Amino acid sequence: MNPRFIVLDEPTSALDVSVQAQILEMLRDFQKEFGFTYLFISHDLAVIKYMSKRIAVMYLGKIVEIADAEELFEKPLHPYTIMLLSAIPIPDPELAKKKKKKIKVTGEPPSPINPPPGCRFHTRCPFAMPICKVKEPPMIEIDKDHHVACWLYLKS
Repeated sequence: MNPRFIVLDEPTSALDVSVQAQILEMLRDFQKEFGFTYLFISHDLAVIKYMSKRIAVMYLGKIVEIADAEELFEKPLHPYTIMLLSAIPIPDPELAKKKKKKIKVTGEPPSPINPPPGCRFHTRCPFAMPICKVKEPPMIEIDKDHHVACWLYLKS
């Protein structure tokens, strides 16, 4: 059939780690051999980093940041992205102390069925401003490969 685009929604989420690694390698090999593009959906950030060249981070169904994988992991800009990355456990205590940005998020996430008006993250964002409650900020191009919405837009 020679597909050019394949959607993979949590393809390894229920697998044991060794089987997961085999499946991910097989998927990468297929991609190289057949030249197709994956839309790889996962909550596992290690898997996302391994499989992706570009990453879009979503919160309650809206994209909040898009960047090349390395850039996103090295210089996250959106508070939700920073929160996600800071939640990744680091087994080495010395490295854990050197973590750059860390955002503590309080409160429960809003209902995905009835998201709040404005920026969907404003109810949990430590940088939220009054306008965040009423206006959803547009995606702003930060550089040629990096986009972000929310607090950067409001602080600029």
